[in-house]
Amino acid sequence: MSTPKAEKDLHLPLSRVKTIMKSSPDVEAVGAEPLYVVTKVTELFVTDLAKRAFENSKTTFLEYKHIAEVVQEDDTLDFLREIMPRKITVRQFKEMMAKKAARNVGSDESEHETTEEEDEETSEESSSNNEQD
Repeated sequence: MSTPKAEKDLHLPLSRVKTIMKSSPDVEAVGAEPLYVVTKVTELFVTDLAKRAFENSKTTFLEYKHIAEVVQEDDTLDFLREIMPRKITVRQFKEMMAKKAARNVGSDESEHETTEEEDEETSEESSSNNEQD
């Protein structure tokens, strides 16, 4: 195989990428060629993501919300959705939490009612069984 190209062709530091790769418990050693390839592919991925986000933005600068929007809309970037959620305001967050709490309270009450009904049915069955004996 040919030797990897010079480090000057890369924008990301090889040492940092190597550290990230070695943080996986399955990776014991990282060769020069795989390190170069992973670094280059990472650069290409980040560049593509930034270009797509910039094209979708209506401004002359790139913001987090532009990248997050691309991530949320593209199914191939599903693996990034939890890492790059859409930005929301504090008010929106509080409303979401209130709705979630209301749903949990409603479901807790219905579960509690179901449990009481099941307890009553069980006690009725056991009392009728005792009467038959």
